[in-house]
Amino acid sequence: MNVTVLSDKRREKQWKFERKILRNLSLKELKAHVEEHFKPVVPFHFLSHPFLLDPCMDMAIDAFLVGAEYSKFGYQGESEREVKRRCDDDLTEISNCIFNLLQGWLLDSDYLLDSLQIATEAFVDHWWTKGFREGEKRYRMRLH
Repeated sequence: MNVTVLSDKRREKQWKFERKILRNLSLKELKAHVEEHFKPVVPFHFLSHPFLLDPCMDMAIDAFLVGAEYSKFGYQGESEREVKRRCDDDLTEISNCIFNLLQGWLLDSDYLLDSLQIATEAFVDHWWTKGFREGEKRYRMRLH
């Protein structure tokens, strides 16, 4: 008797989609964007503690995958803004993770913390949009 569990099939399908979509993501581009985006806010610490790059890159990949996952709604006719509202909780969580990671490395200056908050939100938004557009392109080309 062969039993197929639906949740296992869904998870397998999602993993295949994520692997395919991640093929279009360049780690060099990702690393350069992390450094470019956060060096004005946290300049010294990125130079002396490169281990801060990895979690930021992980969060960018997460935002990229969330955008790609939700791109099916954009393909079905929803606007980018409506789709973004659907996954606002996920994006806020990713942004808060990056903010909390980097906040510990800054002095407690309101100006720096505000700048960091804006930088993290813009960073997550950039990678979500990139993933959304890439996923939408894959749906249009029927490569999902």
